[in-house]
Amino acid sequence: MKRIYKYSLLMLSAMFLFSCEKETEDISKITYYCDLTLKGNATELVPLGGTYNEPGWEASENGEDISDAVIVSGTLNTNVAGLYKLTYKVNNSDGFPTIATRQVVVADATPSPLVSGLYTVTGSSYRKVISTGVTVAYGRDFEILIYQLSPGRFYVSDLFGGWYAQRAGYGAAYEMNSEVKLNADNTFDLVKSHNAGWGDGMSDFYDASYDPATATISWAPEYVGSYIFYQTITKQ
Repeated sequence: MKRIYKYSLLMLSAMFLFSCEKETEDISKITYYCDLTLKGNATELVPLGGTYNEPGWEASENGEDISDAVIVSGTLNTNVAGLYKLTYKVNNSDGFPTIATRQVVVADATPSPLVSGLYTVTGSSYRKVISTGVTVAYGRDFEILIYQLSPGRFYVSDLFGGWYAQRAGYGAAYEMNSEVKLNADNTFDLVKSHNAGWGDGMSDFYDASYDPATATISWAPEYVGSYIFYQTITKQ
């Protein structure tokens, strides 16, 4: 159980300022933060035009069930493909909040060799500095989201493959949000890309293909003419 201690101390300042004395009073109190657990998955997938079934949640304060006190906010339109965020909030008896979030992906369900969902950028992926040829491995796996917006057109949460947002710890603003087109021969074309943190996009896109037999993506996006990110990506 999480606890936070609040202390209030009345000081003897008047003794020095006004030559009068007051007693010091020590007051302490324990507040119990709520435990809030989401049922289901942190990312839920819903087919375009389908129905979102909320998996639910559980909340408690100092062992007492307060699940009915949880407030859910956020907009969700299952008729429009996209990524939506739901926020779950509950306050304890002292007004301190506990918050959890879930993302809901509304994806076009048209059959495709490439399946919408979470993917892993493998640690063997690497970044190459074009001017020197020096390469540095990702070193560990990173998670990205890929889902179908319309037949053959896919959203990619981070075409950097997590290099800046996750590996460097810059945060979600430095993901390279992108859209790619999957062609009939299982190659990809880059449709568009944007990085909110730097306000730019990818400068080129090489060797992009998908192997349905192994559910593996390979591509090498280039950034600002200086770096190429060679990625191997597998379905979770």
